[in-house]
Amino acid sequence: MKAEREQEYYDVFARRKADEPLEHVGTVGASEPSDAEVFAFKLYDQWKWTELFVARQAEITEVIRTP
Repeated sequence: MKAEREQEYYDVFARRKADEPLEHVGTVGASEPSDAEVFAFKLYDQWKWTELFVARQAEITEVIRTP
């Protein structure tokens, strides 16, 4: 039996047109990266994205944070 993985959070980024910047559109929780992809696709399908990305929050390095 496969061990249950702990849920992690993934930030979701998307772009509507190729010449537009990526924007942070939300966050999903998942125990597998492939699940995060599906959840992001299903939850943030209100626009026709040209690109949609998920990034594990633990992998993102913060450079600047302003209050």
